[in-house]
Amino acid sequence: MLCTFFIAIFHLRKGLPRMATQNKTRRLVLTALFIAIILLQCLVPWLGFIPINPVVSLTIITYTVAIGAMVLGPTTGLLLGFVWGGYSFYNAWTGAVTIGALMFRNPITAIFPRMMVGFLIGLLYWKFVKNRAVKTKTPWLIGLGALSAFTNTALVILFTWIGFNVMHTTFTGLPAGGGVSLSWLLQIIVGFNGVIEMIGGAILVPIIALPVTFFAEKNL
Repeated sequence: MLCTFFIAIFHLRKGLPRMATQNKTRRLVLTALFIAIILLQCLVPWLGFIPINPVVSLTIITYTVAIGAMVLGPTTGLLLGFVWGGYSFYNAWTGAVTIGALMFRNPITAIFPRMMVGFLIGLLYWKFVKNRAVKTKTPWLIGLGALSAFTNTALVILFTWIGFNVMHTTFTGLPAGGGVSLSWLLQIIVGFNGVIEMIGGAILVPIIALPVTFFAEKNL
């Protein structure tokens, strides 16, 4: 992702005339680039998910959405989150039936948490971090990396609990009477997975976001 971003910016700098629409064109190209990266991570094993054991994996797509929101702002972050969530919803119904698919067959659970990752991280970065000196950004990026994973995990757990225990959803394909116990199992697995992803976000997001945001802010 890092190399692709720099290559895109380099070609845009060489190929576009210096005019008022230059930044708008660059933003559109970078938005399309981040969408393409997210879809590629969804489709190709190990690019978007790193399995740790049969039930736990590190979801790297969360960090791509967060970094895209830092570069392009909270509104574009919403769009990036929607793309990720939309694919999760589609895959939950068309792919293999897994524990994750049972949760993400609910469109709210699949889409809303991912959109909030993009919006919240983009908003916080643009409001509190964007104009800071590079050397002071690292603690903020560590926190935002962890927060991106926490936001996704917390909202997925919340909507899973609401779906199973309050709304009593039946479209997930669960056996009758098995919703409550399976709901708790899903929430425990997602919660443990979320802790792993928060640690991963605190490590990976600063490493990738520091050079990406520095270069973007000099060229957008």
